[in-house]
Amino acid sequence: MPLLAVRNVKKSYRLFEGVFKKSETSFYAVDNVTLEISEGESLGIVGESGSGKTTLANIFAGVIIPDSGVLEYNSAPVSPKSHIFKEYRRNVQMIFQHPDNSLNPKLTVYSALYDLLIKRFPGREIKREALRLLERTGLAPEHLSRYPSELSGGQKQRVSIARALALSPKLIIADEPVSNLDVSVQAQIINLLMELVKNEGLSLIFISHNLAVVSTLCEKIAVIKNGRLLEYGLTKEVIENPKNEYTITLLNGCM
Repeated sequence: MPLLAVRNVKKSYRLFEGVFKKSETSFYAVDNVTLEISEGESLGIVGESGSGKTTLANIFAGVIIPDSGVLEYNSAPVSPKSHIFKEYRRNVQMIFQHPDNSLNPKLTVYSALYDLLIKRFPGREIKREALRLLERTGLAPEHLSRYPSELSGGQKQRVSIARALALSPKLIIADEPVSNLDVSVQAQIINLLMELVKNEGLSLIFISHNLAVVSTLCEKIAVIKNGRLLEYGLTKEVIENPKNEYTITLLNGCM
């Protein structure tokens, strides 16, 4: 049974042309896509900028409501009014491309973690859990008292990962989490995510334009273009025997 799935989801946006909006058109950012992920599994969603992969990630995360189709958690439909919505939002956490967008510049790392940990632990245990999260994500105890402005890009992203782990989720959605980092730091963050999936049984949806990165990290790959799912399967099969010209183009760009 899949942990999380989208079935035949569509999401369109309107475009206005002209200064006075005389002409109106629409396009599908996600067009009839069906994907699923099981517990402990890693799925990479790949496509170039504007392909619809971030919209799809936000549908998985419940941030965007599709025009049609369904989001399922443990095979049950999810909506803000469903009885499982609270459980779903706790168990599905997101890491964004820009960590500054998810970190309050006025809060220390400890305060940013405290707001989440207080939901799960009594006050006397929160600092211990915060330190444990730092250790899990490769940060030092002294980072607890730091503000985002005192952290490097890689350290900020590690804090974002620690925040995502604070509620003990079953699945993490990572939307281009390494695209703004130096190559050496990218490798560190990717290795960290690989360890979390392998050692803690987390499921991972990893969004990227880089097929080489996704093929290193994920068991399965979904290739998306213009909102449509072009290819989906085990990573080894997609890499060794691509069936779509667009996938071949992405592969050639990795070499």
